[in-house]
Amino acid sequence: MEAFLPYRLIRVAERFDTAFAHFCGPDDELSWSEWQVLWSLGESSPITAKAISLHSGLSKTKISRAVKVLEDRGYVLRKRDRADRRFELLSLTDAGLERFDRLERCAHAFQRWLEQTVNIAYLSSLDSGLAGVEHLAAAGHLRIAAAAVEETLA
Repeated sequence: MEAFLPYRLIRVAERFDTAFAHFCGPDDELSWSEWQVLWSLGESSPITAKAISLHSGLSKTKISRAVKVLEDRGYVLRKRDRADRRFELLSLTDAGLERFDRLERCAHAFQRWLEQTVNIAYLSSLDSGLAGVEHLAAAGHLRIAAAAVEETLA
């Protein structure tokens, strides 16, 4: 398991998430899904849950739960799309924008800390490797791999 790339990526992501949460402080305790929704809305608003799902890779169920929590905290507004009533347009409230701005400042500070702390050659290699993996995922190669694994196991 220690050499299995998906396991390693998730394990490291969890550790970075925890470190980032501690870096930001207790006021910014958000689940990963809540963080993704808040970030997506801060960058492009109003948008639909489907658009967030396509960008973030989160399931619609996780997004729906995160939106509910953020709405209960007063960070998100929902409005029916006038062009297509099946969809809700999501946007940030003033409090949500303030929270996003604080989170964005914290993210930039955390990134600067990483760049000063971690050997730049390691960060460059990691960035290049992640870009390659993201490209594979965006091109649909991971779905192809799943079919190939099914054939191998059959």
